[in-house]
Amino acid sequence: MLSGKYQNGARPDGARFSRYLGMEGRQQVMAKRFVNERSLASTERFMAIAAEAGISPTTLAVAWSKQHDFVASTIVGVTREDQLEDIFAAGDLILSDDVMKAIDKVSKEIRYPMG
Repeated sequence: MLSGKYQNGARPDGARFSRYLGMEGRQQVMAKRFVNERSLASTERFMAIAAEAGISPTTLAVAWSKQHDFVASTIVGVTREDQLEDIFAAGDLILSDDVMKAIDKVSKEIRYPMG
């Protein structure tokens, strides 16, 4: 979701939630929990923050996760090997205070977008 690949109604071929949204039952319910109006709005803003910082939205998300001591582990998932590059880019990255404040602002304005 935070990679931005579902923005503007996109449903990339082979992507997990693209498949789930086309199903019925539990898979569709799960996909709509993650791909919804609020999560798309927050992702759009996170994408802008990432662009301003010169990194991908995926790198931003992973770096944010590893900068919080209350996050015991950062679990990522990929469907293609080339998606690992943006994840690994977060390995030694420390987000600036300004970037962290911008992320916090989005999180306060769009509360728990996955409902």
